[in-house]
Amino acid sequence: MKQRNHDRELLQAALDAFMRTTGLRGRVVEFEPKLPGATHFRPDALLELKIRKKAARFLVEIRRVDRNEAVAQARAFWPEAARPALLLVAPFITAQTAQRCRDLRLFFMDAAGNAYIDEPGLYLFVTGNKRPLELPVVQGGRMNNPAVLKVIFAFLCRPDLLNHPYREIAAVAGVALGTVGVAIKELEKRNHIGDFGMAPRRRKLPDPERLLKEWVEFYPAVLRPKLRPRRFMAPEFAHFAALDLGKYGAYWGGEVAGARLTGYLKPQTATLYADQPPAKLVIENHLRADQRGNVEFLDIFWNTNAIRHQPGIVPPILAYADLIATQDGRNLETARLLYEREIAPEIRRIA
Repeated sequence: MKQRNHDRELLQAALDAFMRTTGLRGRVVEFEPKLPGATHFRPDALLELKIRKKAARFLVEIRRVDRNEAVAQARAFWPEAARPALLLVAPFITAQTAQRCRDLRLFFMDAAGNAYIDEPGLYLFVTGNKRPLELPVVQGGRMNNPAVLKVIFAFLCRPDLLNHPYREIAAVAGVALGTVGVAIKELEKRNHIGDFGMAPRRRKLPDPERLLKEWVEFYPAVLRPKLRPRRFMAPEFAHFAALDLGKYGAYWGGEVAGARLTGYLKPQTATLYADQPPAKLVIENHLRADQRGNVEFLDIFWNTNAIRHQPGIVPPILAYADLIATQDGRNLETARLLYEREIAPEIRRIA
């Protein structure tokens, strides 16, 4: 696959830059190694670095977008204490993202020679190397279009839609008819859509996990701000977070959805998706408008009758994206559990 070849070229470029910058030696041991045990994390490679006559091995996660969501998602997939340690590889890591990596103890290297590793016998934190002139700037393309992200969300929730009429896809995604063709062309450009080689043509998602990762990276900055965020303060938060939202026509996202789907998290904030903040919900629970409040309302952006999910809870991939966007350690652990229990089985089924 073309994307896979590009990723391998990027990894070699980053490794070459690392060796030039540090004087250390390294090699790619294996691409796409299989991990023992029950894990849904699929690393892109296994890398070995020579440190004072010893060999240290790292699992590699290749990302082509320099966003904090990519960093948080990588950490969620592979916890800090797990071994081998995780190493993020990207075309270029800005100083801001480098600091975020260090905060999360997520090791990285890029094609400019910037790097962070903190293992026994080796500490490196190299930033400030400028983007190489020959290194192309990675653009978001149509992924920076909120409507296109709505279409991709619909495909991730219902892959069968790929082979439905454009008018039906538009109705499920809640977008204009012309957006569907734009979204499909973008997915084909990014190698996210393949076909079965049959007549008539049947589309499929060859690597839905990679598409999900990209969607989660772009959602907080591109689509979420368009959902008219409104904040309130709930004086009795524990009581509020225990509500059944069915009678209000609203859906839990974020921490409350994560807690209900995994049983792991004690929510501190609430994210709700609704067409409007339901007046009855606001009045009965004494919510008051507050820009720093613990409750956030966002617009529903999908057809709730056409995309199935648990009553009163958003689709798991949206709850997952909400948790990743917080970049909070406890939420990242919940995101990992949510992925393993609810999302990965479906992702594997449609791949």
